[in-house]
Amino acid sequence: MSLYRLTFSSLLAVAAGFTHAETPAVELPTSLPVITDDCGGAGCADRRGWTTAQVQAILDGANSNANTQANVNSSSTGENNHSQGLSKSADGTQVVYLDFNNSSPVFSAVVFGGQLLQFPSYEYSQAERDEIQRRIEADYTGFDIEFTQTPPASGVYSTLNFECEQDVCIDFGNGILFGRAQSIDIGNQIRDDSAFVDANLWQVLAQLDPSGNFLSDISGVPLENGDVAATLSTAVVNQASNTGAHELGHNLGLRHHDSFGSPGNGIPTTGVPSPLAFFPVFDGPIAGDEAVLHTMASGASVGLGLSGSTSSDRFFSERSVIKLVAGERSRLVSETSVTGKNKKVHLRRVVAPNTILDGDNADGRLDIREALIRGEISQSGEIDAYRFNAKAGDVVSAEFNGFDVPVGDPVIGAITLFLENTDGSSTLVAQNFQNFEGFDALLIDAELPENGTYRMEVSAPNLLSFGYDENGQPTLFPLDETGNGQFRTGDYNLSIYKVEGKPGQGVSSVPGA
Repeated sequence: MSLYRLTFSSLLAVAAGFTHAETPAVELPTSLPVITDDCGGAGCADRRGWTTAQVQAILDGANSNANTQANVNSSSTGENNHSQGLSKSADGTQVVYLDFNNSSPVFSAVVFGGQLLQFPSYEYSQAERDEIQRRIEADYTGFDIEFTQTPPASGVYSTLNFECEQDVCIDFGNGILFGRAQSIDIGNQIRDDSAFVDANLWQVLAQLDPSGNFLSDISGVPLENGDVAATLSTAVVNQASNTGAHELGHNLGLRHHDSFGSPGNGIPTTGVPSPLAFFPVFDGPIAGDEAVLHTMASGASVGLGLSGSTSSDRFFSERSVIKLVAGERSRLVSETSVTGKNKKVHLRRVVAPNTILDGDNADGRLDIREALIRGEISQSGEIDAYRFNAKAGDVVSAEFNGFDVPVGDPVIGAITLFLENTDGSSTLVAQNFQNFEGFDALLIDAELPENGTYRMEVSAPNLLSFGYDENGQPTLFPLDETGNGQFRTGDYNLSIYKVEGKPGQGVSSVPGA
């Protein structure tokens, strides 16, 4: 355990920038808690263990919270896009303004013993600003996004503000928040949204312990030759770059589980999230050892700690690439064009850059096949069925967006995958009702047992779950009986996809990354 000689009076002196005298030793923490609810609204909230009152509060606010996003999406998609294979019109280059200017010379942080102190805001040098921009640009190379440190004189643009935009982002007892996005914006419909990035934690640690040891221990950045300033700069640049790309990712429609990878390996090997974090319990592969490398990784999705943002330069996963491309040139398919006994969904090839810098699919191009379907459950008990052909050994995933990320009237849906047998019966392959971080369904890496026709069913059952009790039974919340039956109907997007790496074929990674 690290020791540091500091009393509260010395803390006040350090926070004010004065030299302090030696005092009796107190123990420093070796880790700090992480806040992972960083994507705006309630889309990143871990609802396991909640009370029924907390769940009801989320449902009470869902309709009003969905109105803005729903209106944007409905006005942007239009009936012209609701036919199979017709591309959604592009909205042009997304401009992102990187704002490094501090609105205040000081900020507040809660440190030892719950004491609220003020510290000087970190001042980014021009070299640091340029390096952060270079790294975020490298993450998004291959996509139609432009970055600038100068506020655009005209036009619509998104903003990344590099300072905390709430009362406190640093609280040693209750958690550290590195940033927060405005929303999870499926399809990047909102072109003038914002997010903030806060890297002042490292400034606090360097102020509290001028030796730099506390800073180095928490950040994982080595302290070389006693150069605290260099260690501080490295920690700030690394974290601000990773967090900036991450929060912008939310504003472009990405979620924490998009860090899972590579496709086919299932959930992360870190033990976070647990198979028990899904309803029903996840019974697929637990071999996702690459998840910690990816930009959308978080404490909730892979167990990433604070040093996960300072000790490496992360990059986008295959699953993130699918959504980033969909935001620029998706082919939105209507439910009516692919439902019915004699109709099938065609998983079309997605042309996308390979952003994988390390891992199974780093050496070659990505072969991505996807169908992105806009559907509606118009009455309780309705089941929408989507059929597609596939081969034995194919690994298929699917994501439902309708509540945590509304696309119209909110609906709480479930996904079930069946193999249609030649005798007319069906065999259950995989299913999901709720993921580890909300109420939208997420079916991860289902390996298909044989060649044939598969049926993906979307429904809105009369229940949701928010965890398991001490006996391993799911805690269920009925919708109809609690006056929440309206969430059994509504609008949704369904993404069905599979990804394979093609070693040695095409460009191994995005140019310049």
